[in-house]
Amino acid sequence: MAAKHFIATFLFICTLVSVKVYAQTIQPVKWEFSYNPIDETKGELILKANIGMDWHIYSQLQSGDGPLPTIFRFELTPDYDLVDKVIEPTPVTEFSSIFSTDVMMFSNEVVFKQKIKRANKNAFTIMGHVECMACNNTQCLPPKEYKFNIQIPSAN
Repeated sequence: MAAKHFIATFLFICTLVSVKVYAQTIQPVKWEFSYNPIDETKGELILKANIGMDWHIYSQLQSGDGPLPTIFRFELTPDYDLVDKVIEPTPVTEFSSIFSTDVMMFSNEVVFKQKIKRANKNAFTIMGHVECMACNNTQCLPPKEYKFNIQIPSAN
């Protein structure tokens, strides 16, 4: 009896490990972060998601019982202020059989932008993270957090 319990436990642990390893290899979203100066006191952060074929992520405006929305969090410092909210292009809205509701999503590539106002002309770094959930037509991955450090050069 103990041998059967050991074998069952061993197989269960092997299954968990293989699922975890498989989930770690699927990375359908790659992020790029950059800065675009507008003038000496203003600029915008460019937050670009490259989304793998047949995958999608969700709008910041996604609500209800469906998928989790994309969320941006910035570590605020005295070097800058956020101007308004992160803007996004118009998402595609369609019915999801996985969530049994309409979802607002992006496929292939999406560029989010966040305007900032500089407090001075010195160089600094903006740190934060974006959290998003990626799905395809048959599965959703758990939300993943992507950290960023965006270098803001000195203003001349």
